[in-house]
Amino acid sequence: MIIKTLSIGLVLAGAIGPAAADYSDAMRHYDQQEYRSALQEFRESADRGDADSQYMLGRLHEAGSGTPQDFVKAHKWYNLAAANGHRHAAEARDSLAKRMTSGQIAEAQQAAREWGEPDSGSEPTTRSSRPPIDSLSARERVTEVQRELDRLGYDAGPTDGIMGDRTRRAIRQYQDDAGLYRDGRATPELLERLRKTEPDEVEKAEDAPRVALQDDFSDGNYRRDPAWTVLNGSFEVDRNGLRSIVETGGATERALRGLGSDRPEEVGMAVLGMILEQQGDDRQEEEDAPAEPARIVTNAAIDNAFHMELELASRQQPGRLDVGVFHGNHPGRNGYRLVYAAGTEPGLRLVRLVSGNAEVIARHEGRLDLEDNRFHRIVWTRDTNGRMQVQVDDRRLLRVQDNDLRDAFGGVVLANHGGDYSLGRIRVED
Repeated sequence: MIIKTLSIGLVLAGAIGPAAADYSDAMRHYDQQEYRSALQEFRESADRGDADSQYMLGRLHEAGSGTPQDFVKAHKWYNLAAANGHRHAAEARDSLAKRMTSGQIAEAQQAAREWGEPDSGSEPTTRSSRPPIDSLSARERVTEVQRELDRLGYDAGPTDGIMGDRTRRAIRQYQDDAGLYRDGRATPELLERLRKTEPDEVEKAEDAPRVALQDDFSDGNYRRDPAWTVLNGSFEVDRNGLRSIVETGGATERALRGLGSDRPEEVGMAVLGMILEQQGDDRQEEEDAPAEPARIVTNAAIDNAFHMELELASRQQPGRLDVGVFHGNHPGRNGYRLVYAAGTEPGLRLVRLVSGNAEVIARHEGRLDLEDNRFHRIVWTRDTNGRMQVQVDDRRLLRVQDNDLRDAFGGVVLANHGGDYSLGRIRVED
C-alpha cells in the first residue's frame, strides 16, 4: 500500500524527469509482479542516486523477487537509500540486520561505502568535496561523524544525525583506538580527525573495556534496557533524561523513625543522610530537609575497578543527590556513594558504606554550584589498587585510596534528597 501510494503520488505530482520516469516505470512492473523488469529499471534509477529506487532494490533483494535472495545487497541498498534521505530505509535496514551475521553486515557496509566510487581511470573525489565543518549544523555534523565512522569500520548505527547509543559507542571505540580522550562527543575536532584518518591507520584495541551499564533514556522508558526500580518517590523520563524532583519539607531523622528493620537498605541510606548533615559545614534547618528521598536502582555486574561517566543537570539550591555502587542486592549496606550537595560546603564527598555505617573518605572543600541550566560531566574511576578519582567537567576534585571494599558491585543507586535533577546519561565500564 505504501509503495503504491508513493507511485501514484509521483504521477500526480507530475514528475517528468528521467529518474522519476524510470521509477514510475519500475513501479508499474513491480505492481504487475514483473520483478526482473522492475529490478532493471530500479537499478538504472538507483545508479543516479534516486533514494526511492535504492529502497525498492533493497526490498527486492531482501525478498528474492526477480533475483536470488541476498541480504548483503539488500542491506547495502537500504543503507544508501537512508543516506539519501528515504524515511523508511533506516528502519528496514536495521530490521534486516537482526537476521544477518556480523560478517554479512560488515560486507554490506563496505559495499555501500564503495558504491559510486570512481573507476581507477577517473578523477578521484577529493576530501575537499566534503562540506566544510564550520558550515554544518549540529545534526549534520553528527551525520558526517557517523558516515566517517562507518568508513573506518565502526558500527555507528543509522546515518541519521541522531546521537544514539550506537553512535556514542562507536565514537568512544575510535577514541580508544586512536589514543584520544573518551568523551563520546561528535565535536568539530573529532570530525576533522576522522576525515584525516585512513582505515589502515587505526589499530583496533583487542582488549576493549566491557560495558557493564549504559543508559541515555532515549527510549523514553527507565523500566527496560536496562531496567531501573524505584524504591521511593517518583521518577520520569523527559527529553533531558531521567528526572527527579523532591521538595524540601521534613527531616531526615523523621524519615529514619518511619523505617522498619525489615528494610535495611532504606535504614542505611537514612543513616547516611544523618551523618552527612552532621558533617556538613552548612547544615540545613529542619524544614529544609526532604520529607522522603526519591531513590532508584538498577542491577548490573560491575567490577571492583570501574570507570563511571555521568551527565547531570541540577536546577535548584539547596539540595543533595547521591549516586553510588553497592554490593549484592542491598543498596544501603555496602558500597560507595558520591554525594553532591547543592549550595553548601563541602560540595562533593565520597562516602564508604559498610553494613549501613557511613564514613566520609574524601571531600572537596568548597562549594560546587552546578545550577547553570546545563549538563555537567562527572567521571568517577576506581582502579585495581583501590585508587579513586572524581572529575567534574574535567576538573579533578576528589582523590583517595580505599581498599575496604574488594568485592564486585551489583548495581547503581541514585538518591535525590532534595532538589530538581536530570540524569542525561550514565555509562559504567570495567
